[in-house]
Amino acid sequence: MQRNVWHIGYRRPTYDLSMNYKEICYSIKEAIATIELHRPENSNAYTPDMGEELVHAFRCAIADTAVRVVIISGAGKNFCVGADREYLAGKTGRCGLRLGEEQFINSFPIELNNSVKPLIAAIGGAAVGIGVTMVLSFDLRIAAEDAVFGFPFTRLGMVPGLGSTHLLHQLVGRTKANEIVLCAAKVNAQEALTIGLVNKVVPREQLMAEARAMAQCIIESPAHTIAAAKRALNFGITASFEEAFANEQLENKSWVVKDV
Repeated sequence: MQRNVWHIGYRRPTYDLSMNYKEICYSIKEAIATIELHRPENSNAYTPDMGEELVHAFRCAIADTAVRVVIISGAGKNFCVGADREYLAGKTGRCGLRLGEEQFINSFPIELNNSVKPLIAAIGGAAVGIGVTMVLSFDLRIAAEDAVFGFPFTRLGMVPGLGSTHLLHQLVGRTKANEIVLCAAKVNAQEALTIGLVNKVVPREQLMAEARAMAQCIIESPAHTIAAAKRALNFGITASFEEAFANEQLENKSWVVKDV
């Protein structure tokens, strides 16, 4: 089944759309691209094939000038329960790759973290392992009241990936990040909100509506302003006050010149 859904009034992006998605769904509505993990019968357990499809879909959305914001969600009860056990055991995907060989794990996180377009995660039910780390670089994370975030990496004999050892410190602070990772913690929605892991907690039935409302709020500002703000915020993470101040002036100056 082809799961590329294109709505009337939108131009096709220049990025190649030839991939036939099997494990995700991709749609566009009112300048918002939605990428849905779509293995509900397996609680959206991650596979190398899903990873390759996610890379393709994100690149399509980022390349498409008609898309202003990207939302990721999960079909069914859970967002993503982590890597599929069969692939953890060494099974090869249809793409010919084993877990960890695909772009989504070994290279794409840098590209995703540098996205000029806002990324929103709508998380319901269980988000475990890679189901958590895949959204830590997103700009906004909205959790349903039933969301639970699991970090089982050390119990599985591995270190968290996708840049999460950098991102988690930024989001919740070093002390809490250490506790979460070293103790292989589970964090419920309310605690996630308290520690800064998510931006908002809403009833499950309101999850996608809230994600789209946030996206619409972003769309009210010009695309170039949002991109500049994202660059400035990312720059400011490691910059001194003086460097951040100077960079803000450069960003604003460049757009004033272009607008004239």
